Amino acid sequence: MKGRYHAQQNRCPMGYLRMKNAIEQEISSYENGSYELQWFGYDLQIFKYAWGELVISLDGGQVLLFRPVGESAVLWLTEKPADAPGAIRGGIPVCWPWFAEHPDTPELPKHGVARTACWQIEHQMVDQSGGRWVLSPEQSLWAGVQLQLEIIVADAELSLALTTTNRSDQPVTMTQALHSYFAVSDISDIEIQGLDECRCLDKVQGMQPGVMQHSLRFNAETDLVVEHAGNDEAVVIIDHGWRRALRISKQGSGSTVIWNPGPAAANISDVGMDQVSQFVCVEAARTRFFDDPVVAVGATQTLATSVRVLPYPAVR
Repeated sequence: MKGRYHAQQNRCPMGYLRMKNAIEQEISSYENGSYELQWFGYDLQIFKYAWGELVISLDGGQVLLFRPVGESAVLWLTEKPADAPGAIRGGIPVCWPWFAEHPDTPELPKHGVARTACWQIEHQMVDQSGGRWVLSPEQSLWAGVQLQLEIIVADAELSLALTTTNRSDQPVTMTQALHSYFAVSDISDIEIQGLDECRCLDKVQGMQPGVMQHSLRFNAETDLVVEHAGNDEAVVIIDHGWRRALRISKQGSGSTVIWNPGPAAANISDVGMDQVSQFVCVEAARTRFFDDPVVAVGATQTLATSVRVLPYPAVR
């Protein structure tokens, strides 16, 4: 179905939310079903079923919340977003057709135009065992280039696949990422494993090269681009405070980006020092450093990531 998805949806009792943790608080009172609401002006689609809860923003085509039944939320979402229209901090933003700053025109918006575009649900199938949603931008973001996002919830796992198809008559050059923000008990009480001996570039240190150790811990601003193809090599966030682990896998990506702004969060209005300890970004990415940026004429390229909660301690 083209256009904004409204069929067989229920209007949320509050309709329009502007409060701290409003989404999670509001959903807790819902019966199972599908709902729609606005949150700070963003159009949200809410799904609550026996498998848990999922929230998608049609502004940005962005998953904002995933909470498997019996677990706390997997994704972090800012408590002080900027009003729409704009970019939502948290969840899994879609960075496309460039990641970070535009390489040639730095005044263009950071992380591309997909994350602030209006998206539509073209297809959905959801029941008590899981769901599948297929989204696309309402308007073309690049002439001749088709973009589609598939979201799947199955067996307590959330999976996203971002597919680019070049239908133009010229090769196109792009970078991209699924910029996942994962909720943690405290950034000082977690460690990341699964990137052993991978080459990396440290953006905080002017892209200084280095090699990843067995376990990454956080005590300062961290912004690393890691050469990591994923495949069967999953990254695991071990959260000692919440005594859980998150297993993050990916495909179609040669780069994993690890980010937490640390003290620099004081200058980020929708993070701030009161929220910076609550998340870590582990991003499936295609960067200009470790990936081929060219999509050939007629070619299709898919960037995918998935996350599942594991028992503590994690066993990979």
